[in-house]
Amino acid sequence: MAEGEDFAFNNFDTIFRQTLKDLGISRAVKSFNIISKIDEPYFIISLKMGKARSAIHISDMAQVDDSPQGVQITITDEEWAPALLTKLWQVYSKERVKQLTRFEITIHGAQASDVASMQLDPGEELKTLLLDAIWRVFPEGFKVRYNIVDDEVMTVVGTEHDMEDAWLETARKVHELTRNAEAE
Repeated sequence: MAEGEDFAFNNFDTIFRQTLKDLGISRAVKSFNIISKIDEPYFIISLKMGKARSAIHISDMAQVDDSPQGVQITITDEEWAPALLTKLWQVYSKERVKQLTRFEITIHGAQASDVASMQLDPGEELKTLLLDAIWRVFPEGFKVRYNIVDDEVMTVVGTEHDMEDAWLETARKVHELTRNAEAE
């Protein structure tokens, strides 16, 4: 649901839905509220998040072995492959992580025990993508932002001026309203 005073802000609902779709996370949002007050000026997006998969150890989705080249990983659950590769690049760098085939990865200069015990947390990845979607929809120039995030709801209020207490209070109310909203 989007609420605002002029034609442009009546389109935020459509723009936000399309942004979620483009990022492949439409199903991760149960409901959302968008409020735009140009005359004050502030902008709020609040969304209720769906449940992400639970965290998983790399050893539970891949076979991890030491080899002369470093660590050899054979992915046994392909669903985790993109998240695994991203995590390995973050921890070890793209220079050290080589994807040999769709299911095989080598990490130079690493230990199998360290890699096997690492966890992938899709919940954190989902929050990052949702925050990216929110920032893409925010009006240009609204750089002063305040986030309210918990396990269920993510709310961001922004302005191009100094943040006012009244806007923060409105954001907190919208956060609770979104928490209690039914799925769309």
